[in-house]
Amino acid sequence: MEDNNFKKTEYTLYNYKSLDTKIKNIDIDIDNLENDITVNAISYEERSSPTNAFSSTVENEVIKREEKIADKIQALKSKRKYNLNLKTKIDGALEQLTSDEFKLVELRYFSKDKKTWVEIGLNLGFDKDYCTKLRNKIIDKLSDLIYP
Repeated sequence: MEDNNFKKTEYTLYNYKSLDTKIKNIDIDIDNLENDITVNAISYEERSSPTNAFSSTVENEVIKREEKIADKIQALKSKRKYNLNLKTKIDGALEQLTSDEFKLVELRYFSKDKKTWVEIGLNLGFDKDYCTKLRNKIIDKLSDLIYP
């Protein structure tokens, strides 16, 4: 279980920088769905039943479409909330790190080009073995805070 949280936390850190973009894109998708006025091709047949109640295919299609859009919007809002909460949890967890720990996370997980442990060690003034041990400590600490 701990190994799973370790990997999950590392994956979360690698993707941290893209969370803002994901949230913005979800907002765009929600806005597009809420303001969608496209018209689909539908037939205009009506069926009447013996009780004089009628069933309009057009009305049924519109109702189905509106329900489908409402479901999509709800799913997107849930996804947005999850990503916002995850970002808040990560931000809070990162605040708990010392400056050296944060610098290691920044160099290893937030930089565009992934740095080797030797490069990180040179940058921080530590050897690579100490950096990997420090990483394990950091990931365990962040894992406990992000995924309690």
